[in-house]
Amino acid sequence: MLENKNQVIQMSMSKTAAWLCIVACNIGASGTANARGEFCGTQPPAGFDQPPNQVRTGRYLNQLYGYSVNIPAPLIAYAKSEGPERGFGIVLSWLPRAYLGVDAAYDVFYDITADGVHRRDLNAIRLHDAVLEDQAANYSVAHAAGGRYVTRVQCAGDAHVYIHDDVIVVRNREIYRLNLQSVPERYAGDVKVLDAMLRSWRWQGLQAPYVK
Repeated sequence: MLENKNQVIQMSMSKTAAWLCIVACNIGASGTANARGEFCGTQPPAGFDQPPNQVRTGRYLNQLYGYSVNIPAPLIAYAKSEGPERGFGIVLSWLPRAYLGVDAAYDVFYDITADGVHRRDLNAIRLHDAVLEDQAANYSVAHAAGGRYVTRVQCAGDAHVYIHDDVIVVRNREIYRLNLQSVPERYAGDVKVLDAMLRSWRWQGLQAPYVK
């Protein structure tokens, strides 16, 4: 009887742990970069620029997360069709891969600071790949304090070196980030797009009710 009771308790704890992992991994995944995807040239996935994903151009307003930003012409951004819209992505080049993503997400891991988010990114990268160089600086987005992190990554099994220019602001327990993925031969031009978007960023009133 005692053995059966222990088995029931263990099964219950296992289910609870699995549920917590699903919640934390799915909600928090957008708050931190995934080492194999965000940092190793596999973003965006195939079909990113096809329906049902939504086209975004011009002035982009996200009332759910309270921000707006310009998408420079003639670039076209795409937003995922499923779930609450947190931001969008722009393909600057398919080969070599260059991509700029704008994202907002709840800080489920309670990182509190931009540096905390970035440290978690670095830990994820180092599980499989090599950080060749990492430069960090204080940076403000529309007067909201955050950080800017330029990281060079050598991915396992990939000859390319990827440069990630990541701007992060943690505001009201939300992680806002603009992340440029580029390669050395493109970076000088691609970073101009990121800088233009940063200059255009504005904080907006939140949509009511504020539900995510």
